[in-house]
Amino acid sequence: MKRLLMAVLVLAWPAFQALQAQSNLSKADQKTLIFMAEEEKMARDFYQAMEAKWEAKVFNHIVGAEQRHLGRTEELAASLDVKLPKGMVDGEAGKYRNNDIQQLYDELAALGSQSLEGALRAGARLEEINIRDLKMALETTTDGTARGTYRSLLEASGNHLRAFNKNLAAQGITYSPVLLPQADFDAIVDSGGNGQGCQGQKAQSGKGCCQGKGAKQGGCCQGGRKGKGKQPAN
Repeated sequence: MKRLLMAVLVLAWPAFQALQAQSNLSKADQKTLIFMAEEEKMARDFYQAMEAKWEAKVFNHIVGAEQRHLGRTEELAASLDVKLPKGMVDGEAGKYRNNDIQQLYDELAALGSQSLEGALRAGARLEEINIRDLKMALETTTDGTARGTYRSLLEASGNHLRAFNKNLAAQGITYSPVLLPQADFDAIVDSGGNGQGCQGQKAQSGKGCCQGKGAKQGGCCQGGRKGKGKQPAN
């Protein structure tokens, strides 16, 4: 009997280990994390392409930041036992599993290849989209570790948006937001890095421009053309 019990335990151990390795994160939160990781890869790829074409400092600086952000999402996935699709992170630049992300990259690359102004505008648009998606992730994700990472990435996206706006302004070009409500955009670019406008504490508490009037009026979480790069439905 004892030998039989030992045999059962030996046979059952691999299944038990597999069960233990499964993430405690909900399926919806796992999908969000995978989406955000691929969006960070796309941003890194896009800025690398723009830096190679235009050799502008702003792209060089942000490429490094996006590489770190991609690493943060990889580390987050590993810490939460979320398996990222094979080849998603280290795959070919400009190629993505998510169709929305692929379409967005193609559109941004086409705009950015036309002129330096187009590249800067494309970068600002990408950061607006990233801000929207991170805020959506904060609204739906309950895991504290994931939320902490998303808040950090959200703050960085505000910094990047501010940098693109500053570079356009230096050329005498006024950038108008294509996704964020004007008031939220103004709060971000005027914040000087302190609080990130409607980010900061409001984002941490699940509030901010994706709540209340901002959401009802088609603000940063709303769709249409603005939905390019949106997270897949849970």
